[in-house]
Amino acid sequence: MQNPPPNRRYILKALAGMSAMAPLPLWAAPLPTVEEVAFDPDIPALGNPVGNVTVVEYTDYQCPYCKLSYIELSKVMAEDGNIRVVMRDWPIFGQVSRNAALLTLASHSQGGYAEAVQTLMTATERLTFRSTATLLSNAGIDVDLARNELGARQDVFVSLLARTEAQAKAFQLKGTPGFLIGKALYKRGMTADDFRKAIAQARA
Repeated sequence: MQNPPPNRRYILKALAGMSAMAPLPLWAAPLPTVEEVAFDPDIPALGNPVGNVTVVEYTDYQCPYCKLSYIELSKVMAEDGNIRVVMRDWPIFGQVSRNAALLTLASHSQGGYAEAVQTLMTATERLTFRSTATLLSNAGIDVDLARNELGARQDVFVSLLARTEAQAKAFQLKGTPGFLIGKALYKRGMTADDFRKAIAQARA
């Protein structure tokens, strides 16, 4: 069992302390290409699907730093309508995380992917199989329909998670979160200011 997520003040302080870390340029082979990471046809894009910069987040729905970084990114997205976001599910915290990732991906067929992501990334309670289903149901997701979608397209979703895990390992991520913004890789949580700077650099 995981410990409860640290409080927000503590996490923000920790993220601020990591802000000085420089991004790692994607130049060494054989790394995944930006196209493979940011434009996977099996992952719906959030934000502006034709935005001029893509932010990719390697995430786990039980990772408190992932959640806080997502909330910080959401602030920047509210200011900037030209950001495209791709959530790459890397469920490193076990089967509950894997279940949450799969159900969220499967919700796309009923038009609920964005709502599912928002719900689970902002949830403050600890996830279980039951609470995940309840949260998604309260967000308007037909969980039974999502489970049927998983059964029908299991190979697609399992392959997608495998691709994401392979990318994370190729990038030598030690855990979640990790971000690809433009062509720069950030192996840490990020604040709103971090995102603004990284997005500006990507556009430059």
